[in-house]
Amino acid sequence: MTIKKIDDEWQNYVATSAFKSKYTTASYKNGHKRLTDYLGMPIYQAKADEIIEAIDEIANNPNTKASLLNVGIIFSTMAARDSEVKKMIKHKLVLKEEINKHRIKTGIEKGLSLPSKTELLQRLKQLYVDERWRDYIILWLIINYNTRNADVNLEIVNSIHATKKDKKKNYLVRRKEDFVLIRNTYKTSKTYGQKKHYFKSAHMSRAVRYFISEQPPDMRIFLFNNNGDKMSELSLTNKIKNISGGLSESDINKILVSAIEDVADYHALKVLSDRRGTDVDTLINHYNLKFQAKDKS
Repeated sequence: MTIKKIDDEWQNYVATSAFKSKYTTASYKNGHKRLTDYLGMPIYQAKADEIIEAIDEIANNPNTKASLLNVGIIFSTMAARDSEVKKMIKHKLVLKEEINKHRIKTGIEKGLSLPSKTELLQRLKQLYVDERWRDYIILWLIINYNTRNADVNLEIVNSIHATKKDKKKNYLVRRKEDFVLIRNTYKTSKTYGQKKHYFKSAHMSRAVRYFISEQPPDMRIFLFNNNGDKMSELSLTNKIKNISGGLSESDINKILVSAIEDVADYHALKVLSDRRGTDVDTLINHYNLKFQAKDKS
C-alpha cells in the first residue's frame, strides 16, 4: 500500500509537470526516490523535521542537500502542507550558509593546487613553440579575454560584414591591421549584450595565419571543427582541458583573478569582469576577494 502511495505521489507530479525539462523531471525523480526510500513513506506524509533529518543522513554535500530539500518543498506544496513547507523554506537559509562555507573551503583547497599565472603563460608559450596553432588561439583568447568555454566556439572570418549573417554566433574577425573578437552568444549575453573587442598581436596573427593554412581550401573556418554547429558543453570542456593541461576555464579564471588580487589591482579586476561579462562585485563575493574601499579608488 505504501509503495502504491509513493508511486501515486510521483505520478501526480508527472501529470502536473508537462512543461518541465527532461533534466528537471529526471532530477526530481531521483530526489523523490532517495527521500521516499529513506522515509519509507510518501513525502506528503512526512513532517518537515523528518524530511530535513533524512536529507542530513542521505547527503553530505550542501548543494545536494539543497536539491533534496527543494524536492521536499515541491511535493509538500503539491499536498498543500503549508506549515511544513514554511519550516523547510526556513531551513533553506541554514543550507545557504553551509553552501557558502563549502564553496569557500573548496575554492581554497583547489586554489592550493592550481598553477600560477606565470606557469599558465608558460603553457601558452609552449603551445606556440610546438606549433599547435588552434590550441594556442583558444588558450590565448581564454586568458586574455576571460572567456567561458562556449565563447571560443567561433568562426574566423575576414570582415565585420561577414558577422552580420548570423548574429547568434561568435566570431574572430581577421583584418589587415588587427583582430576583432565578437561575442553574440555567451552566458550573460542577455544582460550585457554583444561584446566586441579590438586587439593587435603579432603572435596571434602568425598563429591564425598558419591555422588557416592547415584547413581545407575554400571552406569556412571554425576553431572547433564541427561544421559551425554547437558542440556540447562536455565536449568543449574536455577539449579545453586537453589544451590547457587539465585546467577548466573556471580554473583559468580563478588563476587570473588570484593574480590580480595579489597586487590589489582593482582596475584590472574591472577589466576582467567586463570582458567575462560578470559584475565586479559578483567576482569579489564569489572568490571571497579582500578588496577594500581604498583599492577601488
